[in-house]
Amino acid sequence: MLTITALTGPGVGGPAPFATPEEAAAGAASAPVWIDIRDPDQADLDALDRAFAFHPLALEDVLKQHQRPKVDVYGDHLFVAVRYWEAADRADGLRESTREIDIFLRADAIVTLSYDGCAPLRELAGRVRNRRTVAKLTPGVLLYELLDAVMDGYFPVLDALDSRIDAVEDAVFDDAVAFDPKPALHLKKELLVLRQAVSPLRDVLNELLRGRDDLVPEPVHVFLQDVYDHALRLTEQIDLHRDILSGALDAAVAQAGNRMNQVMKTLTVVSTVLMSASLIAGIYGMNFQHMPELAQPYGYPAALSAMVVVALCLLAVFRRLRFM
Repeated sequence: MLTITALTGPGVGGPAPFATPEEAAAGAASAPVWIDIRDPDQADLDALDRAFAFHPLALEDVLKQHQRPKVDVYGDHLFVAVRYWEAADRADGLRESTREIDIFLRADAIVTLSYDGCAPLRELAGRVRNRRTVAKLTPGVLLYELLDAVMDGYFPVLDALDSRIDAVEDAVFDDAVAFDPKPALHLKKELLVLRQAVSPLRDVLNELLRGRDDLVPEPVHVFLQDVYDHALRLTEQIDLHRDILSGALDAAVAQAGNRMNQVMKTLTVVSTVLMSASLIAGIYGMNFQHMPELAQPYGYPAALSAMVVVALCLLAVFRRLRFM
């Protein structure tokens, strides 16, 4: 689906008077536009190539998807790839995943391409229609608005992950229920996916801040700096959550090891006591004719008493050694 939005003029925020990318490119010099293409195919990319002569490597990246967030500079335009967070039911058990938004930025136009719907672009379209942007609409300002919407979408995700990590911590120290590591392992995977999406955004924003002023004007830099600060904070929170989760898993492993050690200690005490009793029973169970005490009328209770005394002495020694 192709949507062309006017960024200047009396109809700002509404449909531009262009039907194709070629028409938009011809009129963009006097009326900058935003071209949004959902689920682009090869025909859409060919039209963009004819209209704006975008670099073939960037157009190839649009079709391939799964790009690392990045900024590529090609002559009169930039290619920006970012990833946003979206709920998804995945076969590997993860409840969240990231999707890609590809952006071409020119001085007179901005082109966005996405697949399977895109919440940040829907939010941005609402901002533009209602003119709730931070400054006069230009392609550079629209790029900032989109990056800001992408970044804002990560904070609720972190809040939800924080609650789930707290639940994992509670489960680790709950002795009444056996600890299940699967939720913790899924959380670690989600945090890894999240970091792979957020951490490179710092480099993207840093490149835009140090980039060409004809594409990203100086007045936009202060807003991009704010998004950069959000990216730093998100990265720090993700690293903190990973450390907390790793600590919880380490505590679970340590608790399991302590429980196993206690079991082994108990088995050792029981085995030692039984071995001493078995020694006495084994000696007096030998079938030799000439053995002392065999003819004693109280030999049997004496042997049992000796077993009990030895067992009690061993238990006292183990308790003194704090082995039980």
